Amino acid sequence: MGKLKDFFRMPVSDDQALMEQQKKLYPAVFIEQTSAMLLGLVNVAVTGTISSAALAGVGQVNTINNVIVYFFSNYAMGGNVMVAQNVGAGNPEGVKKSASQSLLLGMLFSLLLTTGIFIFRVPMLYALYGGVDADVMRYSIEYFSISLLATPLWFIYYQCVGCFRSAGDTKTPMKVSMLMNCVNIVLSILFVIVLDLGPKGAGYSMVTAVGTAALVCLFKIFNPASRVCIRGEFRLRLEKNIVSKTLSVGIPAGLENLMFNGGKVILQVFLSNMGTTVISAYQVANSLISVTQLPLISYSALVITLVGQSAGTGSKTRVRATAEHMMRTGRKLSRLSMIYKVLLCYPLAFCFSRDPAVIRTALGMFLIETAFMPFWADSFMLPNCFRSTRDVRITLVAGSITMWTVRVGGAWLLGVKLGMQGYGIMLAMCLDWIARSSVFTPRFRGDKWLAKVGAEAPAK
Repeated sequence: MGKLKDFFRMPVSDDQALMEQQKKLYPAVFIEQTSAMLLGLVNVAVTGTISSAALAGVGQVNTINNVIVYFFSNYAMGGNVMVAQNVGAGNPEGVKKSASQSLLLGMLFSLLLTTGIFIFRVPMLYALYGGVDADVMRYSIEYFSISLLATPLWFIYYQCVGCFRSAGDTKTPMKVSMLMNCVNIVLSILFVIVLDLGPKGAGYSMVTAVGTAALVCLFKIFNPASRVCIRGEFRLRLEKNIVSKTLSVGIPAGLENLMFNGGKVILQVFLSNMGTTVISAYQVANSLISVTQLPLISYSALVITLVGQSAGTGSKTRVRATAEHMMRTGRKLSRLSMIYKVLLCYPLAFCFSRDPAVIRTALGMFLIETAFMPFWADSFMLPNCFRSTRDVRITLVAGSITMWTVRVGGAWLLGVKLGMQGYGIMLAMCLDWIARSSVFTPRFRGDKWLAKVGAEAPAK
């Protein structure tokens, strides 16, 4: 009985302030991440009631959308890290400048990129998924043409909520994400089921929901009562000193995520030739993964805030103690997640499909992922520890290499050449986790990732 209690007992830190912050911030971050995650899952679930072709079409586009959206999410991390470090350094002016400069730069960049992709959206889909059934392609074009318009709005959302969270305000992101999710659920049911607009309705509901969240975020970040207020600081002028430090984290993080999710698009290309059942099952399996990883993803999001604030104090000892405690907790959560993943996978699968063949195949893929969960924390939380101290090169280089050699190369070998199809692609993903962990864990034990802590003050 004692060993069983130890297995479920969470790590405790001697730093009572850290424990209090963690306890205070985590519930709101979890609700925020859950609400934001449900946005995409609702669209998958609703379109799954139409047909397997609609589910496959929306799923293919979501893979591309995720590349774009997560690129800007990670790009926004540059500004979020600088905000956290300035909070830790007790520099409110630096907080405002970092937040305003990163918001301006990202808005300009996201508008430019979205325009370019929109112009070439149809040739892009045919180049990637030309081998799919005609119905799947038709649904993909319909959904992509609408959902792509949400890209600049997603950036505003991620940048603002990241700034709030980095400053220790988790209630505002939680409330905004809940509002966004409620709008999406109501409109998805109205547009897709009641008005029978199909995937186009899912696109309309998502753009409206994200647009609502972006507007609320802008109102909050310009509100003098906000913990991060940029009123009087936001100008249509970029300051080289702040922008360079923001980009030193944002660009590598964004490129790493671009490589990471770009590789997922290649995996989707592999899947496009495996039939509608496998394509749909892969989307269901990924939806199950997204739902069941929420406790881990939420805790990982706190790393930027808590480790980043520790880095702002200039104390390497404090940074290491904070990071080590959070990693111990993250590893324990990863192991515990295996239990509830197995228990919840079957009932959750029915939320995304009614096709027995799709569900059976999806569960097989999901259980492969579940078996490798002990490697999750070192693969994904450690990079956030490094980014919080502006040690970004290792995550970009190592993450890109393992993605294209292990995940993409392994998926081609196992899934395509050896005929394991979706199971092989999922196994390659898990082997990539092991490869990433084997690089990041030794670096975390050393001191190189702490080199910039205390070396210079955060941007002012």
